Amino acid sequence: MSVNVPGFKSGPVFEQIKAGIEGLPEAEKKKTLKQVNGVFELVVKNAEGKEQSWTLELKNQGKVTAGKSEGKPDIVINVSDDTFQDLASGKLNGQKAFMSGKLKVKGNMMLATRLDTVLKAAKNAPKPAAAAAAPAAAAAPAAGVEVPGFQSSAIFSQIKAGVEGAPQQQREAVAKKAKAVFQFDVKNSEGKVQTWTLNLKDNLGVATGTTGAKPDITISIADKDFVDLSQGKLNGQKAFMQGKLKIKGNMMLATKLDAVMKDFRPQAKL
Repeated sequence: MSVNVPGFKSGPVFEQIKAGIEGLPEAEKKKTLKQVNGVFELVVKNAEGKEQSWTLELKNQGKVTAGKSEGKPDIVINVSDDTFQDLASGKLNGQKAFMSGKLKVKGNMMLATRLDTVLKAAKNAPKPAAAAAAPAAAAAPAAGVEVPGFQSSAIFSQIKAGVEGAPQQQREAVAKKAKAVFQFDVKNSEGKVQTWTLNLKDNLGVATGTTGAKPDITISIADKDFVDLSQGKLNGQKAFMQGKLKIKGNMMLATKLDAVMKDFRPQAKL
């Protein structure tokens, strides 16, 4: 069940926490529950002054739900929408947020120090095991980005043409809007994983494999789902909500993916 709530920027963040916690291998999940051992109720206030609660049950089952805790929570944390996003992205840690008055705590205050552990576990949600095959991408020719056996290959080639063929003004506008390096780990029907890197930060372009630029976000997705995403048959938010793409890194950048695709769709003939 989705835990995203309209009107709150934190909604997708809790979706990622849910996916990260519930998607952990059983042994790692038990280790995390033992390490955290608490029920968190987070009360988030958005820009309009509305409040929404989310519960992180990290004591017995390890689950995330929208709404107040069914039982008594071990800790209640009040925080603004923007501050929680900063906590989730790593721009702000829990201790500094507490010390600067950006979050208020009621209950077992020691659990507040474990919030970063929870967010880190979700942020580092495991990729499919086949992702180790990604280095094969280095064998691809530097001039092209097409790789046999992947439907997405032609899409990336078209995006590359769109990015490189766009007017300078449009390229600068997109770079200003995105300000990020996207890494895509695409799994085909045979279970093979291929990596493409979309640099929309400084040196705009598309390449196979990983590049020298550290990705701001890594997206793991099936070959067919990426094709549907690029053609507008599936949007990024729905794909994430349905578990069709997994995210590691700056989760908020995923919300810009549809805009990036739309910007270059005319040139790329998607």
